[in-house]
Amino acid sequence: MTDQNQAPWWKCNECGHTLQANEPPEQCPSCNKKCEFVNVTCYTPECGMGGPDPKLMGGK
Repeated sequence: MTDQNQAPWWKCNECGHTLQANEPPEQCPSCNKKCEFVNVTCYTPECGMGGPDPKLMGGK
């Protein structure tokens, strides 16, 4: 199992809620719907190689 510090970041396609977990939940803890989650983890040096990627989160 992956250390929580190494776990990917997931974004709910329904409400935009983000969370860090080894696997996305079946139900979003924010909107309480069964949603699709997208991996938005930063894997490149440009965004610091950790945490959510601002480009994938909708930032610039």
